[in-house]
Amino acid sequence: MSKLSPAISALKAAHWQHCLAPHLLDGEVIVAFVSAHRLKPTVEGVAVTNARVLGFHTAAPSRRDVITMAVAADEIVDVELVSAHMIPTLTIRTADKAQCFGEFHREEMDFLTYFLDTLRHDGADEAVRPALDQWRSEARQSADTSSRRRERRRVPVYGEPMTSAQWAAIERSTGSDEYPWMILNCGRHGQLAAFTDRVVIRKAGRTTDLPVGEHLEVIPFADIVDVTYRCGALSGVLEVVTKECPATYAEGFWPSAVSDHTEALPNVLRVPKAYYQGAQDGIEKLRQHVRAGEGAGSRTASAR
Repeated sequence: MSKLSPAISALKAAHWQHCLAPHLLDGEVIVAFVSAHRLKPTVEGVAVTNARVLGFHTAAPSRRDVITMAVAADEIVDVELVSAHMIPTLTIRTADKAQCFGEFHREEMDFLTYFLDTLRHDGADEAVRPALDQWRSEARQSADTSSRRRERRRVPVYGEPMTSAQWAAIERSTGSDEYPWMILNCGRHGQLAAFTDRVVIRKAGRTTDLPVGEHLEVIPFADIVDVTYRCGALSGVLEVVTKECPATYAEGFWPSAVSDHTEALPNVLRVPKAYYQGAQDGIEKLRQHVRAGEGAGSRTASAR
């Protein structure tokens, strides 16, 4: 049976217990309830369990969002209960951050202090340990996913919207948390991603001379001589010219008779004319790197 602070009625505690039950870990038991108040994220109460401290909001629009804050027992570094002439506030510090669970009633301070000290002293119940470790792993993965989504939203994308699979492929080419400053997405024809020191051209399927599957062409800025675009009425090719891969055609329109061969080159991307026109700001910035002498040559890039 959970212990209740002086400010909580048995009826309210029964409601809280019912709402939190589906969200507890295997073997986790609520030891005590304390009322609390915080707006963002919303916290209406704090539950001290045999493994964690939970801030919750039982009226959350989604049942998945009932638990709004959580700290594992073995991650607690310090607990601050501001009182005296100030409104009592619960803040729990871990190794990497501090979480404020909100304000609570002054008469609950001794009650809350006792159960928090007991949890810190005893640590997480061994019966909950496997589920606690899994929860921690899932929380890290969720945080990583949220971070990736934020970083992706910062990148200007021209052409088609990026799919999750296309983003994952670009991220695999970095091997770190680095993100491009521009992406030109031509859908099934491939993508071009511009980083601070290189350009990555990704193609999948049968659009290259290489075996069927994904191909990533990484071209350092130091190797780039020129960036050209040649088009017909509706479509064309964007070519990142290097010393090893000289320009396929110096002048004129994109010859439709050799379109398949041209598109198969790893440093060439087939780009619909409308996509190219929409991406000119990003492509011009790419050319400025070359014109500034950051590439292998300083020839003025051309677009036709």
